[in-house]
Amino acid sequence: MGISTKKLEALVDEVVLPFEKFIIEDSRLARYLSDPEVAKVHNLAVAKLSIYIYSDIKRAYEYVQEAAKKHKIKEIPVENLREFYSLYFVLCREWNQKNMEVEDRFGKNLEVIEQFVYDSFSKENESKEEFFIYDSPTISQDMAKMHYSDDVKISALAFCAEGSIDELDIQDILESCGELADVVQDYNLEYNEAYFLNVKEYLDSYAKVLEKNFEFRDLGYSLSKLSALLEIHLESLPNHANKKKILVILNAIAEDLIGWTEAVLKEKTAVDIHYLDASLFSSIIQFEMMLTPASEEDDSLEFF
Repeated sequence: MGISTKKLEALVDEVVLPFEKFIIEDSRLARYLSDPEVAKVHNLAVAKLSIYIYSDIKRAYEYVQEAAKKHKIKEIPVENLREFYSLYFVLCREWNQKNMEVEDRFGKNLEVIEQFVYDSFSKENESKEEFFIYDSPTISQDMAKMHYSDDVKISALAFCAEGSIDELDIQDILESCGELADVVQDYNLEYNEAYFLNVKEYLDSYAKVLEKNFEFRDLGYSLSKLSALLEIHLESLPNHANKKKILVILNAIAEDLIGWTEAVLKEKTAVDIHYLDASLFSSIIQFEMMLTPASEEDDSLEFF
């Protein structure tokens, strides 16, 4: 994939999740993203475009090309797209300046994709400077919404005290996490197709429980994606060349989830209830890249 775990996690944390949260909450796209299943797909699409810009410019190009066709079918106003793409590219450049060298692959690839977006959506005789609204007050305001300081993080104590989750929901989450961990970490089983199917089913159950609460939506989406990956590759997993790595990753994910549930909902010691969002999402992106060759790319994903 050509991206380190540390940089992948930073890209998800500083670009993908803040941008996706902004889009999901934007009233102008409400009718497109009101369906939770569509929102999940969009969440993953933003992540994939970001990773492809980093690691595979050809796939990023094809991704935006496919999205351009779907934008026209859905008739999302170009004025909206102008703002959303401008915001996305500003976020990407900010991340790039913070995390990469000046003359790096991500920055160069970003310029290619920016040009392609301009070519796809601009009006006749409209310059790139006119199309993108990088210096506008609108983009400054949008950026301000995504720069969260430590004092606005939601602690576990504050979250549980505000009443947005009750004891029954907490117990459901704790039990679902425990059941998933028991299945993943059962060392007495043969790691055959039945094992991976069982893990997939418990991932589904846990994801649904998490998705009931808006604050845990990103964790739920990530687990839904992992479940879908296991289902797609169910027959090949028992004899997969990377089987040992797959089992290590599944166990690490289970351990992370156990730690998260205890810190957030049991001991209530977490400073930020979202501390696992980025690392879990990045782990599952890596998991997918390990399982899925380029030729198997899912054409149903779209950006916006």
